[in-house]
Amino acid sequence: MFNATSAPAGGVVLDWRHAAIGPLAPCVLCGLPALCRSPVKDTPCHKRCAETWITSHATSHAHLAQLIAAYSARVPNGGA
Repeated sequence: MFNATSAPAGGVVLDWRHAAIGPLAPCVLCGLPALCRSPVKDTPCHKRCAETWITSHATSHAHLAQLIAAYSARVPNGGA
């Protein structure tokens, strides 16, 4: 299995600059209160929890890249 030591230097970094913020709700991964919402699924989730999940579930470098792309925020039209 692909592991964290195979990840790029610094580990997985998701681009959640355009992620929504909502009321405190349990993180879908760790259960602790989270303000941040996953920009893809709009569910309460800590960015660090999502990055850890991706690192532990990636099976190769290509799969890691796919997961990062799939769970990074989509930039709104006209956004930077």
